[in-house]
Amino acid sequence: MDYPATFEFNAPERVARWRVIGNIILSIPHGIVLYVLGAFSLVVDVFSWIAIVITGKLPAGLAGVNCMLIRYGARVGTYSDFMRSSYPPFDFDTSAQDNGNDPEVVVNFEPEMDGRSRLSVFFRFILLIPVLIMGFIWGILWMLTMIVGFFAVLILGRWPKGLLNFMVGVNRFNVRASAYWALLTDKFPPLGLS
Repeated sequence: MDYPATFEFNAPERVARWRVIGNIILSIPHGIVLYVLGAFSLVVDVFSWIAIVITGKLPAGLAGVNCMLIRYGARVGTYSDFMRSSYPPFDFDTSAQDNGNDPEVVVNFEPEMDGRSRLSVFFRFILLIPVLIMGFIWGILWMLTMIVGFFAVLILGRWPKGLLNFMVGVNRFNVRASAYWALLTDKFPPLGLS
């Protein structure tokens, strides 16, 4: 594992044309759950930050919650971006290793529990600036790709390979950046999409 957070997507060959609208509508319940979990995530991140700065250790329970939140968000993201047809499960397993309940999206983590760099965690908000800048750039390109992908899937019934690879790369970047933000690792995330 190159980075302590990995994202793998087993893309289907075809995606039904109606999915470009249908998946967005059908993902509303997941969106509501993600909204609530997002608020909870901020509390978990603050407690994780305090625990690491004081003790140099990340409590396993807090790490597990963040693993679950990032994994759940990645699964819902691939669905709402009409990259797949199967509905993602409402799965709240807090293990670092993916339980396989969603075979199309596999997100695994190797959280660093002990021997954490208190200094890098203390200044994490400053260290995140390059990640946030790249995230902004990838986000703009993601938006443009979604517009092209909308018409491609609507007309062809599938994502063109290059666009799909870009979308998978953006999801991979998001998982890595989220793991760094959520203090699961002190290893700076790659800013690229590979």
